[in-house]
Amino acid sequence: MRPFTRASLAAVTAATMAVATFPQVMFGLLAADLIADFDVERWQVGALVTATAGTGALLSPTFGRVTDRLGAVRSTIGVLFAGIASLTLVALSPNYLILFGVALLTGIPQGWGNPATNTLIVDNVAPGARGVVTGIKQSGVQMGTFIGGLLLPTVATIWDWRVAIASFLVVPIGTLLAMRGRPEGAHHPLAGSGKGLRVPLAVRYIAVYGALAGLATSATFTFLPLFAEEDQGWTGFQAGFLVAGVGLVGVAARITWGSASERWFGHGKTLRVIAVLTTISALLLALASLGAVSSWVLIPATILFGIGFISWNAVGMLAVMDYSPMGLVGRGTGLVLLGFLLGLAIGAPLMGFSVDRLGVYWPGWLSVAVLSISCAVVAGRIRKASTLTDS
Repeated sequence: MRPFTRASLAAVTAATMAVATFPQVMFGLLAADLIADFDVERWQVGALVTATAGTGALLSPTFGRVTDRLGAVRSTIGVLFAGIASLTLVALSPNYLILFGVALLTGIPQGWGNPATNTLIVDNVAPGARGVVTGIKQSGVQMGTFIGGLLLPTVATIWDWRVAIASFLVVPIGTLLAMRGRPEGAHHPLAGSGKGLRVPLAVRYIAVYGALAGLATSATFTFLPLFAEEDQGWTGFQAGFLVAGVGLVGVAARITWGSASERWFGHGKTLRVIAVLTTISALLLALASLGAVSSWVLIPATILFGIGFISWNAVGMLAVMDYSPMGLVGRGTGLVLLGFLLGLAIGAPLMGFSVDRLGVYWPGWLSVAVLSISCAVVAGRIRKASTLTDS
């Protein structure tokens, strides 16, 4: 048996999260290839993203309970096998209908990834020392985006999109090899140990926060580059730098927020600060849309968004670990993911509908600001609820 070191745990959980969330990046990056190969429209490519996010959302509470019963190591291995299987099936899909069905299957690792990796951290890291590891784990999402952005277009240009997807399989396969011989934590398997317990009130408030943040994040991240091009006159190359900036800032912010929340501020207060920063970002975008300020404000708005809601997951997941009793970490994580992924699935279509109907972006950006303010209010409830006994 090979117990985890802090470094190996951070690497395994980050890689697992990259695998679990990769399909959402993959379908967007390969949109042009999928449209050309399957002769479909843009909304049908968007439907693939909704399929993986929606399935992940609906299955996450179930996989939370499964993780609590199976244990973290077995569950993490399950996530990786599911990732390998679903990505392989995507690469082999002969037509759009089958591809859409497989896109639903890619929601399995997405809904299972956070419950498994959160429980893995709880089993191997003592409370008060989880912040940095959790931040690195959550930055795996951005790392997957970065790897996909470099890998998929390049390989697809040289060969084709199917080979591009297959080339990413080295990540889950390598992570599986790193999981060999890892023991389950002392508390697992936990079959039946969580019976009769309820998910704490603080965790339920985090789920509400996650749903609101998911709506705002989906709307902003999806339409920020298009807003820069259509409304602010930026080139596609310049708009792409905004997205890259969000990713890079997000990686650093997730690691920093996790540590700061644990050591200094507390989870509720940190989530409130994150919401306020996102509010400022949305208001800057609204002012730019109204022509009240120069388009250069998109740069600080992007940085604030990267420090804000793009990074909330690191603190949210850490809070779930700290507030959930042993045997309910997976279930609590699944509940939070249900809210967040549903928000992700709904936010972008609502923003797109608003722009299509009204012809301007500022009402959408103001809506994001309202959602962010609502999150700041909910964060105060998280802080109060965490001091209560709730069983």
